[in-house]
Amino acid sequence: MSGTNLFRARVTENSIFLDERYLYPEFIPEVLPGRGKEIESLVYCFDPLLKGKKPVNVFLSGSTGVGKTVCVKFVLKELEDASDRAKSLYLNCFEFNSRAAILIALANFLGSAVPRRGLATDEIYTSVLESMRKCSFTPIVVLDEVDQLLASDSGSKLLYDLLRVVEHGKQGIGIVLISNDVELTSRLDSRIRSSLAEQTVVFSPYTPEQLKKILSERSELAFVKGVVDKDAIGVAAAHAAKLGGDARIAIESLLKAGRIAEKENSGKLLVAHLKGAFESVDAASLAKGLGFLARDELLLLKIISENPAINSGAIYGLYSKEKGASLKERRLRDVLAALEKQNFISSEPVSMGNQGKTRQFRCGIPKELILKGL
Repeated sequence: MSGTNLFRARVTENSIFLDERYLYPEFIPEVLPGRGKEIESLVYCFDPLLKGKKPVNVFLSGSTGVGKTVCVKFVLKELEDASDRAKSLYLNCFEFNSRAAILIALANFLGSAVPRRGLATDEIYTSVLESMRKCSFTPIVVLDEVDQLLASDSGSKLLYDLLRVVEHGKQGIGIVLISNDVELTSRLDSRIRSSLAEQTVVFSPYTPEQLKKILSERSELAFVKGVVDKDAIGVAAAHAAKLGGDARIAIESLLKAGRIAEKENSGKLLVAHLKGAFESVDAASLAKGLGFLARDELLLLKIISENPAINSGAIYGLYSKEKGASLKERRLRDVLAALEKQNFISSEPVSMGNQGKTRQFRCGIPKELILKGL
């Protein structure tokens, strides 16, 4: 082997990226196409802070990749730029999935040096209250993927903790909940629901035209001018629209395609590179999506993966024998429709002769991943 440095030798001759960071999920653009109405609703909820009042709590819902997280981060950044009366703490409940973990993060955010271990949860809450007494701003706590937190009783207790801060003579905490589940807050304890008094903002899937605009703006920032094939943006937008208007998948596919093109030293991002990216991005997205599903949904996927071309009646028969099964047949059909919309399963109509028609379901997720989720 020669003495040439391994990494210097791999410098791409025909680099097509200007700055691929514009395609990263954490990038917050200066303009958010197709989300003017939702941004206006968020501004309305946080505007009272500028007048020294308490903000309106917010619940953001809608399917994956429709701009919930990026919109709230965008608006809160604008708020913090405009005033020092508010500061936001963003927490993803996959990582911060317990009452203690969130209270520790909040206490540290407010200036208390709380250790990760060694204190009882109620002691941590006392530290939060003490810090709030000295706090010169209103904290806005954003709980993303909040389903993961509310799966346990301690999650509901955490919401109760945050809502009753104001009872201790403090200025209160603004709360933003983000979930794919539109009905999430309706299932909260009545006391919490009453105190939360949230404004709900529902995000619709992006249209193909909106996706094209998003991808065009990102590609102009991320790629060298002229290297992206004129048809690639449209193909990526159409693919994401077919998967429920998921902008995250569209942007990630563009990033992956660019890396494939660079690896091949192509000098241009072609539709072929994009199609090569779709399979791995879609599979990774579906695998990640399993983590957002409830146990009943995972049980249905397991049943369908074990019984290809099974109809809903047979699915219900097998599901009802599972320990802890709680879905009624009508609700089960709704859940199947939601899983199909998210591309976890597919179905096709079949004739049953004199008995009419039914739908047969197939699962697009490997059984091993489903079992891991369970």
